[in-house]
Amino acid sequence: MIEAIVYVSKCGHTEKYAKELSEQLNLPRYTLAQAKKNLPKQSRILFMSWIMEDKLVGYEKALRYSIDRVVAVGILPATEERVYRVKEYNFLHTPLYYLPGGIQKKKLSFLKKLKLKWIENELSFKLLDHGLKKEETFALEAILHDLDYVDFSKLDPIIKYYLDDKKDYIS
Repeated sequence: MIEAIVYVSKCGHTEKYAKELSEQLNLPRYTLAQAKKNLPKQSRILFMSWIMEDKLVGYEKALRYSIDRVVAVGILPATEERVYRVKEYNFLHTPLYYLPGGIQKKKLSFLKKLKLKWIENELSFKLLDHGLKKEETFALEAILHDLDYVDFSKLDPIIKYYLDDKKDYIS
């Protein structure tokens, strides 16, 4: 049974999910920095983070814990290919849930804003030349308009898993 939710959030989308999940499962939640002070190594956790180019931010530092499940939050829609790429890039051997997030440019560093501008330009030129795939349109709209795609209903499979796990643990 997991002991806590540990998360990394830059723009607040992952934090929203962590807060909701924490309330639904009646579990403490900690930022990765707080967890280091409050959770012993090897505590069993659910790790949640945002994605930067398929990389789960903070995942290497979270490996001090026993990670039961991982939740990735990103601006691209969840597809089997995306989940596979995130798992491969981060060498994940645990189940991964991918949830829609969003963008808040004002919370990004100068370098991240620059990178985002590069992605925006690339997608805009692609739109003009060939058209965009649905998932690319989703990302471009999020980048251009600071959209928030957080959808708490996407937490349902995670909640169901942990509530079922709790029943098995108690039996």
